[in-house]
This record gives sequence, C-alpha cells and structure tokens, in this order.
Amino acid sequence: MAKVLGLREARAVVQAMLRAAEERKLRFAVAVVDSGGELVCMERMDGASPLNARMCVNKAYTASKWRQDTKAIKARLFDMSLGDDRRDITWFGDKRFTPVWGGIVLRADDGTVLGALGESGGTPAQDEEIGQIGAKAFAEL
Repeated sequence: MAKVLGLREARAVVQAMLRAAEERKLRFAVAVVDSGGELVCMERMDGASPLNARMCVNKAYTASKWRQDTKAIKARLFDMSLGDDRRDITWFGDKRFTPVWGGIVLRADDGTVLGALGESGGTPAQDEEIGQIGAKAFAEL
C-alpha cells in the first residue's frame, strides 16, 4: 500500500514531536502540512508562544513548497561565499517563507513529497532534533 499523509498520519507525527518536547521539558508548537503547504494538523503546548505556532506552520510550509528541508534552504541562501546580494532576494515576496532550521520534508517511499513538518520552541538545534523525531515517526508508519 502506498504511503499517505492524511490526518491520522499527521496526528501521529505531531504526537511524537510533542512527547519528545515534553520529555525535554520544552514548550513547542508543531505542525504538519500537505504537499501544497496547507495545514493538516497543528498543536501548541501550554506555555509555547503564539509566535511558535506561526513559525512551526511557516517552517513546514517552506519545506513543502521548496521540496527540501529548511536547514538546507538556509545553508544555500545564506552562504556568505555567494556575496551579500544573494541574501537580499531570500524572501522572494512570500511572507510565509521561513528559511530557518526545523522544516522537514515528508516523502513517500518513492521520494514523492507528501508534505512537511515544522516545529518551534527551542534553539535551532532543539527544533531540528524534535523535527527529526517527527520525521522518524512518519517513516515508521
């Protein structure tokens, strides 16, 4: 059977990320979007800020639209060896574009992008760690 990213799968990913954040005593907002960048599921833990909620959705949106993890997007766009003018075009007029760590693409077994996840509430490394836990949970479904 082909892998899908529906509400059931999105909830499983969200729950895995929330458990991981709770274990680390972090307050996160986490989200899963479909392949078009539209929200499927999002939760914000008590104590996580409204900004965390917006950031997690936008990270997932960015990864889904660009078809790559936001960590890689950030590295590519902010590579200082490319010159400062490259950084000036990073937003491309899209107010939701968020090239910071934590947006992770979710793919089918054949590599097709099914959607993405995003999280916000910690340091960039903590965000990425919680996101990787969500990606692993999706891979195991």
